[in-house]
Amino acid sequence: MLIRKNISLDDKYLKKLQPLLDANNGNLSAAVRDTIEVADTALVYHKSIDDAIQFLKETPVKEELNDTIQNGENIVINKTMLEWLFRCTKGRLTDEELVNELINPFEIQDMKQLEDYLNRVSRSYQWTIRTSIKCENINSPENALVLISNSTVHSRDFFAQLIAHFLSRWKQLDVEHVFRRSNSTQISFRKNPSTSLNEIMPGIRKHFGYLDVLCKELDDNTEFWTQLMYTYNVERFNLVTLHRSQFEVFATGEVPNPTKILERLCKQSVCDMSLPDLLVHFRRMYLATQLVKNIEISLEPGNESVTIYHDYKDERVVRNLAEYFSNIFRENGTPFDTSLYSSMIVFRFFRGREPDSSDLYLMEGIEEPELPEEEYTDA
Repeated sequence: MLIRKNISLDDKYLKKLQPLLDANNGNLSAAVRDTIEVADTALVYHKSIDDAIQFLKETPVKEELNDTIQNGENIVINKTMLEWLFRCTKGRLTDEELVNELINPFEIQDMKQLEDYLNRVSRSYQWTIRTSIKCENINSPENALVLISNSTVHSRDFFAQLIAHFLSRWKQLDVEHVFRRSNSTQISFRKNPSTSLNEIMPGIRKHFGYLDVLCKELDDNTEFWTQLMYTYNVERFNLVTLHRSQFEVFATGEVPNPTKILERLCKQSVCDMSLPDLLVHFRRMYLATQLVKNIEISLEPGNESVTIYHDYKDERVVRNLAEYFSNIFRENGTPFDTSLYSSMIVFRFFRGREPDSSDLYLMEGIEEPELPEEEYTDA
């Protein structure tokens, strides 16, 4: 039975019907019948029209991905295995060749194109990651805010590192802060034109490549570092790290000057460092050497101090150790005094006043007067 009814269609729907109209020589009734057939078939396999539409949108992407798998460009990997790889490579930087493989710089001119490109890549690889970029100048931004949402924190970190590498190389942007939440990762970038294009930006190394130097050294000298870490573990870290030349001086009964080594590590002269910076570097370096048990620093202006905890029993060792550290603080030029105890060495700094006679042995190298027995034995 033929039923005739009037229907109204906006231009946008007529435009969508145009391929079917062309196939039916302009017959609108035939085009509508074909549309109903397609919808009926879709609803057989999907719960709703929206599900069917979503499936049809994703199908070309899946077919393209299947083609790349068949030709060997991509492979299928278990999701749990991929997450393990992301987690176990955390802290290591990605090679620039891989960054350019996943983010083609020749297809991107500005930050808006980068956002679209990243979301397109995510869809093509069937990742759930969504990227949003905010900045005032899309062509040459001074700063930018990148929000990566969905997926897991390790997957987002890997994706964030790719973006950071790209922005540092092509936009001279460095990572300023990284905020990780349960379902999103936010990275703020700031212009850093002072860093060479071939050099890793300090913010990227701090937030994403903090294990890079360590892992490369382990790869290059696996046998040595494996044995060393095994020895440290067996001895419960009761080993001391000293430069060979300093060990030689200590072995003769003299006290070496460690200033040059600290300067090489910090890439700055000790006399040019501010006192707070020096104390921070001092603590970081000598906790790593295991020369002492612990180091506490106070950075309160006008009341700076260093408290060094040790477990040495011989008074001569404690005095030599105090003299050893004093060489660094003398080089800095800030007046200080020293107190020795059975388990502590305390350096107190007094900026803003001239040292008195009790401080001169530390500033000028005069022989230190004997400490009262009660002060040395008082913990």
